[in-house]
Amino acid sequence: MEDVKVKNFSRLDVLHHLLSGFKAYYSDEVMSGVEKCRRSAGGAGYASFSGFTDLMSHASPIVTYEGENTVMALQSTRYVFKLVKIANKTKSLPFPFEYISNMDSLLAIRGKGKSYEEFLQENLLE
Repeated sequence: MEDVKVKNFSRLDVLHHLLSGFKAYYSDEVMSGVEKCRRSAGGAGYASFSGFTDLMSHASPIVTYEGENTVMALQSTRYVFKLVKIANKTKSLPFPFEYISNMDSLLAIRGKGKSYEEFLQENLLE
């Protein structure tokens, strides 16, 4: 088996960060989508013949399975804060987090791209 650590970053930590964030985001999106669909059905969305009651009862526990979404999102965010601290000290992070090492240049372009014409500028998009 190949080296488990890449520049002091455990692949397991990166995987946990990504999966925690994806789980929190996408399960919230599922619940939001089901609720939107139910509301769009009007009063019939509350009736059992619409199927939304079954769909809601099957989908609602998803936000709690394998970790409640708030906790999962906080775990993912904690890893990003850890990376920011490391980037401030060492100035180098592995893929896919190299962009955090360039925080000063990223913050310098904040506020640009306010108009349609500015979004067409290739150097701004890069």
